[in-house]
Amino acid sequence: MVRGETRRSIFLGLLAFLWVADASGANLRKFAEEATDASSAKPKKEERRRYNDAATSSFGSGTYPSSAGGASFLGSFYAWLIASPFDARHEASLEAGESRSPSIFPEHLLGEATVPYVRVDYHFQLIDSDTDADDVRIELGYKMLAFHARTTRYSTPSLGQDLEINQYYGVLRYGGYRPDFLPGTFEAGIGVGVSQLKFEDSIGTIDESGMALTFPLKYYPVQWFGVEFRPAWYTWLQGNQVGDYDISTSFGYHYVQVRTGYRWLITGDEKLDGPYAGISVSF
Repeated sequence: MVRGETRRSIFLGLLAFLWVADASGANLRKFAEEATDASSAKPKKEERRRYNDAATSSFGSGTYPSSAGGASFLGSFYAWLIASPFDARHEASLEAGESRSPSIFPEHLLGEATVPYVRVDYHFQLIDSDTDADDVRIELGYKMLAFHARTTRYSTPSLGQDLEINQYYGVLRYGGYRPDFLPGTFEAGIGVGVSQLKFEDSIGTIDESGMALTFPLKYYPVQWFGVEFRPAWYTWLQGNQVGDYDISTSFGYHYVQVRTGYRWLITGDEKLDGPYAGISVSF
């Protein structure tokens, strides 16, 4: 499949500070064969954020109080940027009569990327000058239970090679908004599921399935910025284990976040790695 130069140029601008081209180039067949030990090709809630607009900060005029920051510049900056927004939100909820003890499961704020009801991610990844990838993730969940699906399609048009890796997980998760525990919103989970590798070129195809394990972690200290780490491991019925390591940062607000990150797929002596950029839509 031929990639459009316009799309590549747009994402290249977002990834310029991360991308270092691999002069040797990626070989999708070698990666697939290393992973599967295939020596020959086979035949074919409502929003609850409330703020005190009259409050000010010792860091400067703004929305939030700064009692947590102290007199130093760095202390005031921390209070203004991280601590006070959530203190203000927590105090507002108490003023609204929500002084009851927190539930076992933290509150989910509609539009947050953590513990979403529905979330869809799209990423475009650059492996080297010849190889890139389209990556789509879907999360569906309610409170502690979720379903994650991810499909990534790597392509090297010059060699006529396509590699598709699919992952499906049932996930047990915990997180959300809980100001008495941690500023911001967070999520930690464990997922067990299945994985599938499909490779195709002019020589033949490789198609393997196996088990998969993942431990997704998310932390958003402020509403508009967050960090996520998604390690996963999957193994085929024959061949080597694949380590899949994905770390990213996001910038955004309600419902939409712009994401940049780096992802490594490692198996034996072969790897596929490179920076990516994309967008997330969360509910």
